[in-house]
Amino acid sequence: MLDNVPPERVVWAPSPLAGAFAAPIAACLVTGHRNRRVLESVHRAIEETAGEAIATAVRTAVQSATGGPVSGPVSDTASDTASDTVRDTVRGTVSGTVRGTASGTVHGAAATALHTEMAAVLSRALATESPGPADEADRPVIAKPPPGVAEAATAAVLAGVDAAVGGPRQDTIRGEVRRLWRAHLQSHRSGAWLEHVGDAAPEGWWWWPFRDFVLFSEGPSELRLEQTGEGSWATQRPHRADGPAVAWPDGFELCFWHGTHVPRAVIDDTLTAQEILREPNAEIRRCAIERRGWDRFTVEARLEQLGPAVPDPGNPGQTLTLHDVPDGVYTTPVRVLLCTNGTVERDGTRRRFGLTVPTHCGDPIEAAAWTYGLSAAQYATAQRRS
Repeated sequence: MLDNVPPERVVWAPSPLAGAFAAPIAACLVTGHRNRRVLESVHRAIEETAGEAIATAVRTAVQSATGGPVSGPVSDTASDTASDTVRDTVRGTVSGTVRGTASGTVHGAAATALHTEMAAVLSRALATESPGPADEADRPVIAKPPPGVAEAATAAVLAGVDAAVGGPRQDTIRGEVRRLWRAHLQSHRSGAWLEHVGDAAPEGWWWWPFRDFVLFSEGPSELRLEQTGEGSWATQRPHRADGPAVAWPDGFELCFWHGTHVPRAVIDDTLTAQEILREPNAEIRRCAIERRGWDRFTVEARLEQLGPAVPDPGNPGQTLTLHDVPDGVYTTPVRVLLCTNGTVERDGTRRRFGLTVPTHCGDPIEAAAWTYGLSAAQYATAQRRS
């Protein structure tokens, strides 16, 4: 490595998923890997699992990082045996730690490195390079991911990488994609690489530094937030009920339900009641039920009703029902009280909704009273609520 020599190229990928694929592929190519069959099979796997748009973005970023179309002799043989250069690359890959800090060198995949002058290099690159087309100024500038977004994107990218190259098939490029991403994962979370660049790198997003190139991921082109709390206690969290809350230009996206990262099927409300009940993650189960609505879920899941429906003293003309919730749906045992909103909606209907209550609530009146901190007798004399 030549110290104090900046990387030749600064490359922008339109999403962290595209970057997670493009960086190790480019790193293999710049060190001499030329097996066309393997390279094309990896590109096909990316297209099949992540979609055409991300696959195209990966090809474009790889071409930019390697200085143009792959040149030189390309092997079409069936053998996946790595050359000595690539074997050295594999041995030089980061394995979850950042080495060489004493000498100011951080080793990464493809035997490349981040030198001590990278902070200045990145400052110059970010001041002179544009991450997108001329209309880039119209995109929101997001300096730091809101709480939960970076973690969710990391998990989604890891799942995307595993879907494309995590199978039993082994070859050099697939191995480098897996190794580099897992190494980057721990370094990103620990902030170890950021110690070498200070404030120069985009805060909280993704980047892959090499000797020959530095690859950055753009921030999202769309971000939907909701406010929780008031005044000095107000915070924002990602949420969208009709689509992805966070989206990147190449189609990579994340769905959130009131701050919780959920699969797209939860937002699209396409899960069956049994699929919701079988979901192993308690938070996703809760979000899926909330998205579906307790009034529908109690019917579709055939939750046992405890006793008959009773008139709601606090909402004349409406009824209350109490249902058992199967063990494991929530982290603690609960029952659900179905009641009706006291305020008429704009379309003239009244929204039916569910409230979780402790299992010691034995009937609907006692459960409704508990939600107000009253006794059953006190709630029975309550005034109409609005």
